[in-house]
Amino acid sequence: MNWRHIQLIYHREMRDQLRDRRTLFTIAVLPLLLYPLIGLLMMQVAQFNREYSVRIRVVGHENWPQAHPLLDPQRKLSLPTSVTEPARLIEFSTESWPVDGEGLDGLRRTSSSAVQLDLVDAVLIVKPEFQSHMQRRLASAAIKVEASNAAEIATELVGSKVVAEQATAPFTDDGLELVVNLARDHSQLAQSRLQRVLDSWQQSWISQELVLAGVSPQLVEPLVLSQTDVSPVSVRRAMLWSKVLPFVMLVWALTGAFYPAIDLCAGEKERGTLETLLSSPARRNEIVWGKLFTVATFSISSALLNLFSMHATAGLIVKQLALAGSSQAADALGPLPIHALGWLVLLLLPMAAFFSALALAVAALARSTKEGQYYLMPLLLVTLPLVSLPMIPSLSLNLGTSLVPVSGADFLVRSLIEGRYAEALMHLPVVVMVTIACCLLSIRWAIRQFESESVMFRESDRWNLQSWLHHLWRDRGMTASPAEAILCGLIILVAMFFAQFMAGSSIADWNAVVRMTVAVQIGLILMPCLLMALFLTRSLRHALRIHHVQPSHLVAAICLGVTLHPTYTALGNAIRYVYSLGDQIQAALAHFSQIIYAQPLWAVLLLLAVLPAMCEELTFRGFIFGGLVKQGGALRAILITSLFFGFTHTILQQSIAATIMGVMLGLIAWRTGGVLCCIAVHVINNVLSIGLAWMPANHYELPPSLSWCLRVENDTWLYQPQWHTISVGIALVMIAILFNRSPETQRVVQVEAL
Repeated sequence: MNWRHIQLIYHREMRDQLRDRRTLFTIAVLPLLLYPLIGLLMMQVAQFNREYSVRIRVVGHENWPQAHPLLDPQRKLSLPTSVTEPARLIEFSTESWPVDGEGLDGLRRTSSSAVQLDLVDAVLIVKPEFQSHMQRRLASAAIKVEASNAAEIATELVGSKVVAEQATAPFTDDGLELVVNLARDHSQLAQSRLQRVLDSWQQSWISQELVLAGVSPQLVEPLVLSQTDVSPVSVRRAMLWSKVLPFVMLVWALTGAFYPAIDLCAGEKERGTLETLLSSPARRNEIVWGKLFTVATFSISSALLNLFSMHATAGLIVKQLALAGSSQAADALGPLPIHALGWLVLLLLPMAAFFSALALAVAALARSTKEGQYYLMPLLLVTLPLVSLPMIPSLSLNLGTSLVPVSGADFLVRSLIEGRYAEALMHLPVVVMVTIACCLLSIRWAIRQFESESVMFRESDRWNLQSWLHHLWRDRGMTASPAEAILCGLIILVAMFFAQFMAGSSIADWNAVVRMTVAVQIGLILMPCLLMALFLTRSLRHALRIHHVQPSHLVAAICLGVTLHPTYTALGNAIRYVYSLGDQIQAALAHFSQIIYAQPLWAVLLLLAVLPAMCEELTFRGFIFGGLVKQGGALRAILITSLFFGFTHTILQQSIAATIMGVMLGLIAWRTGGVLCCIAVHVINNVLSIGLAWMPANHYELPPSLSWCLRVENDTWLYQPQWHTISVGIALVMIAILFNRSPETQRVVQVEAL
């Protein structure tokens, strides 16, 4: 590359962007104004936030135990000062128990009408049997007093199972009934406040009865737990910011990269300056690097301005809270240490490069700036889960999370901010490798977009359904187009998503397994690609890539399927070690295994080994791969089909293993030019996986002739360590045979030309 060209393009694009008032306002001015205005608005709105009193009607208040009443004659709570705050916000009204024979049902109807008409927020019905129930509880305790000492009395009154259950749901069946309208906020608030009052009354009643029984109420007081916080004050104050600020910073880094990218791609198409730039002596990759540096500059600037503006605004609000007496909130939102800002800036640099290349590649697809703006929301929806994952409290930096793009870098920075340097240093190599791989792939995608004439010179036109359908039928090719291939994969994923909820836990026997497998493999995976191949292509055989295969390639594929299986098994064990299976998934898999182990081996292999291999390979390495591999998109075809193939497996651990296996199958499909070798490898892998589990489950003895490659351990057939090593060597030889000449996809291109 000529860095002089890149520098000239960078200066050109920077001058153009700095002349754009909309870009300057979005990137520079808006962050400086947004957060102070939001803070001012929040402080103004906070003045409206006050607690309102709730209205509670007590029907049958005379039925309350007179020895320890709930309300005094002035309809105020006769409780200790510990419940002053909730009592202050409750307006009680009393009503005697009806004596006209209305009954409990009529009282419920009357109370429900009062609540629905908003005359009161809740109605507490005190039934006549409430006082007698409390007396029976005391009589039961008094009987036990005769055979218990004072400590045992306390245990009976407070620590018994009955009292413990009543503490969790104190007055459900004890003669009390609450009528509320939970669709109204005030009614929900009345319920929660009344519950606190009743809990306080119950504790007060228990203390009084303990005193009458000669037992000190201190026996039932909760334990006081003193704690020592060993975290530094700076780290404790940075805890909240370490979760919030990376999220805001990364979102703004993506947003700050996208709008300049649209202007540098779709905007130049509209202005007619893109042709001049592409005809310059600069090569396409130099143009991309120049534009990439420009987009990354605006991305970093936007994220930094938002970061410092948000932190400064929050610091002023924290000081205001401290002056207002909210010391707890001020401590929780303390200032972010300087070193934490440094770690955040370090996180921003690779993420800005990744988001800039991603935005540049996506923006290159747009025909106009208006169309490019529509692409921002899908890009945000894909990125937000990765950015939001570190905000989950139960997750932390480990080998599993460090392998997740974007999230792993965020987890690493959180560990550095919180001072866990040993943990961060342990996972630093993995995070760096994943981040570099993501950046390189996104940059490579952006370069490929600029190298494609069909992408660069697409013109914006109005869409017409009739002409579009006519175009699809008239311009059908021997294989699908890239857009049709991606559409097929998306249809399959959406169908698989809804099928998970429709299936539920309906796998009860072998017949259910057969129905489910056939419906998924044929109905949801194979059928969409067959229909699209019939209507959108001119040759079903070419669309599914069912081509003639060299015998040497087929033999190499069979040997490769056998020799790759030990490595695939080890990979699956490693994935389950990093991402452990949940108890519910393990139980479901155990139930499924019991069903299939009880069936003949030939039936299990036919249903779960041969059928999935044929359907999945014809779909992913056939129709979808054939559409994506056009115009030299081999890497695109391998990666996208691997992701589609992985996501069709509903369990995370299986999805990861299937995605990695899909890369190898994609390489085989690319080099052999067809799908038959992929089917052979897939069938052999499934047969070996099922066979090695089915045989010991049915108490078959390991044949002595296989002891050189298999061993028995805990009633499980495992590969011998030496076979792992030998199989890797043989697999490399088979891969060399498959890669000994140029890929056979050229034949498909020639057929398309005819």
